[in-house]
Amino acid sequence: MSFALLILVLALYYYMKVQERHIYDSSNKIYKNEINSLMKLDSENLTSLIVEITYWDEFVTFLKTKNINWFNASVASIVNNYKVEYIVVYDLDAHFVTKVATPKIKTFDFIPKEAIRKVLNKKIDKFYLKIPEGIVEVYGATIHPSNDPYKNKTKPAGCFFMVRLLDNDYFANFEKISTSNIEFFTKSDNNIKSVSFVYPLKDYNQKIIQKLYFKRAYNIDFWITKFILTVITIALILSWIIYFYFANKWSKLPLSFIKKILKNGDPNAIQSLKNIRGEFRYIGKLFEENQLKTKELNLAKTKAEESDKLKTAFLMNLSHEIRTPMNAIIGFSDLLNNDTISEKERNDYITIIKQSGKNLIEIIDDLVEMSKIDSNSIKPNFTVFDLNEFVSFTKETYDLMQSNKEIDFKIITADSHLPIILTDKVKVQEIICNLLNNAFKFTKKGFIILEIGVENNSLKIQVKDSGIGIPAEFQLNVFKRFSKINSKDISANEGLGLGLAISKAYVEMLNGTITFESKEHVGTTFKVAIPIEIYESLPSNDEVNSSLVQELGNEEVILVAEDDNVNFLLIEKLLKNLNFTIIRAHDGNEAIELFKNNQEINLILMDIKMPNKNGYEAFEVIRQLDKNIPIIAQTSYSFEEEIQKIKDLGFSDYIMKPIDKNKLMKTLSKFIKID
Repeated sequence: MSFALLILVLALYYYMKVQERHIYDSSNKIYKNEINSLMKLDSENLTSLIVEITYWDEFVTFLKTKNINWFNASVASIVNNYKVEYIVVYDLDAHFVTKVATPKIKTFDFIPKEAIRKVLNKKIDKFYLKIPEGIVEVYGATIHPSNDPYKNKTKPAGCFFMVRLLDNDYFANFEKISTSNIEFFTKSDNNIKSVSFVYPLKDYNQKIIQKLYFKRAYNIDFWITKFILTVITIALILSWIIYFYFANKWSKLPLSFIKKILKNGDPNAIQSLKNIRGEFRYIGKLFEENQLKTKELNLAKTKAEESDKLKTAFLMNLSHEIRTPMNAIIGFSDLLNNDTISEKERNDYITIIKQSGKNLIEIIDDLVEMSKIDSNSIKPNFTVFDLNEFVSFTKETYDLMQSNKEIDFKIITADSHLPIILTDKVKVQEIICNLLNNAFKFTKKGFIILEIGVENNSLKIQVKDSGIGIPAEFQLNVFKRFSKINSKDISANEGLGLGLAISKAYVEMLNGTITFESKEHVGTTFKVAIPIEIYESLPSNDEVNSSLVQELGNEEVILVAEDDNVNFLLIEKLLKNLNFTIIRAHDGNEAIELFKNNQEINLILMDIKMPNKNGYEAFEVIRQLDKNIPIIAQTSYSFEEEIQKIKDLGFSDYIMKPIDKNKLMKTLSKFIKID
């Protein structure tokens, strides 16, 4: 019943407001039309006057003779007869001729030149201006002979303006005609007790400079309807008070359940609330959903905290891993300065420094590789290769690398002759290296077996060792990033704990699977399966591998653009040993100038990251100067998109830092021809 009364009240109120607004809008529209008509009627009188005055032979003669006496006798009377405050005449060049004004307007020659030109063009115009005395209404027309009333046969002799000031006298006269209150507009009045209209006053450019505000009393009131609605509303409020009084008594039990839920999350209270019909059942379901979401949030929070701890541990481990090889590099570099050390010791120290440097590169490579995986910037690069050669290379590599004579390392192939396959060779090699490196790391003695075979168009890889095994509590995290086993008496703290995470990402990228079995103190077996395609033979390859000579150059001139002094020193030593002449540029701008002034330059080594102008910008300028000069990029960036950018831009080739002597020689040999 209460709801029905509420609908009734709202319906009546809505109907009343609609009718009230409709009548008000109709009245306002009628009032607007009335004001527009009055304003038009008011202006037509002066418009007719100025049209009649301005086709007059004597007026045309006046503009030639400038006879002020004639003007004062024949035209000046308009000021008093037609209640205008100012009249003025201009010649055809918009020059002032004469004026007559009442004491109300003291400003001299205020008609803008642009307005005069527009009147000369339009023949007749009406607009408003703002002058120091206030807003004025301006009527203007061109002056023509008596035989040209329509101003279309002859050229204007000049123009004439009549000006009326919109002051209190103007408002008083217009208020009598329109039965309205008139004032300049300041703000809208939303009072429904009156109708109003804002009339814009526009200048000669049709820009609004002020507005007139017309307002008339409007005394229509729906008081009877409002009284009825008030009575009904009071009755409705009384009925609601009674309803809520009894509803409060009926809702005590469900509210007690809600209190228990809010206090301690009682699941029994939630179930009891769900058993009550109506809205309380829905509230019980909401509480149940909220509890489930809270549990999910707590679980997510726990995972986030674990991730944060893992990151902290990673940063600590990263600091340790970087400092360890750096300590060896700095320490043994200092020892090399000692003149008393033997040649054998010197060679041993150099070997340690090189190995420490390689360890640093491996740490950085792992971090970069993981970053590439996260950004989805690594794509499979499928190539066709001989699996037999691949296995032989792996065997030779690890026979040379592993020095522990107590480990029996074997490679077992499923068939005596493995096929030629199509897959990503580099990523397969990386997967096997990571698995074998872990096996050697955690095996002091015993065996390590690598099994490789092909079955049902799938490459099967198995790495088995007799090492310490993986503890049961660690096996769930074995493929997580930065996860490492700390085992007593085992040097397992090397690396960042990214190898297995990278391997798993590569396997999944190649649509393969990786699993493992491990038992503590017995050993671990990793199994990998990767889909492949089998080929009958290798594709033809026209590349010819030529042996590199010790002295590659013949005093050819190489421009080296490199801002870092240490990097340049290394490149300079390598290139001078190869019998090249070196010119150095410290940045891109210097590289451009040196190239312009040295016609004997045969090749350019261009660093990418340099001050003032980077390698890309310098390349583009030099390439415009010479389309054929070989330009080789040298970069520390290893991201695929960076290498692709170098290729797309048109560099002749590129070489990665740290620069390897053999790779540098091989790259230069492509462009330096030996007689």
